[in-house]
Amino acid sequence: MTNRIIRVLRYAGRAILLTVAFLYFLIDLIFFSIVRPIRRRLMALKWVRRLREWVSALNRYASLVLLLVPWLILEPIKPIAFLLFARKHHFAATSLIVAGEIIKLTLFEQLFDMTKPKLMNFHWFALSYGRWRTAIEYLRSLPVWHRMLRWYRTVRAWALRPGRIPSPPSQSDGEDGHGSNYLPRSKRD
Repeated sequence: MTNRIIRVLRYAGRAILLTVAFLYFLIDLIFFSIVRPIRRRLMALKWVRRLREWVSALNRYASLVLLLVPWLILEPIKPIAFLLFARKHHFAATSLIVAGEIIKLTLFEQLFDMTKPKLMNFHWFALSYGRWRTAIEYLRSLPVWHRMLRWYRTVRAWALRPGRIPSPPSQSDGEDGHGSNYLPRSKRD
């Protein structure tokens, strides 16, 4: 009987941990799709190109520190935001997640791209990164991934469809050609 309770508790604990991890990474994926255009614009800036040159001149240990420090500072933002949300500070929690994720993904992804060639000189990093890429490729091969991708593309196409955002009223909308039908009736007469 005790073993059965322990197995059920382990199963429940794994399910909860998997759900939390899924939500944690889902937030990253959502924000990554938002941040991608910002990253492209950042890469075109002259000072970012100079920063890239400076980072490429660093040794592998300095590159590791350069990558870890912002990550260690910015990664705890999500748990803090979840705590704020649990304490009913919804606006603060949402603002913290949005701002923190945009900064983290923009800065961290940019730094990772800059430092990756140096970090691949660490055997443990190259091994871990290879396993990470293998896991990502496995997840991308699953049918549920393809369904979610189709769903995402459908929603995105719907959201970006022309006419989705209302345009300002044209001059021909009003009775007198100046859009006066938007005025209260007493001011039109």
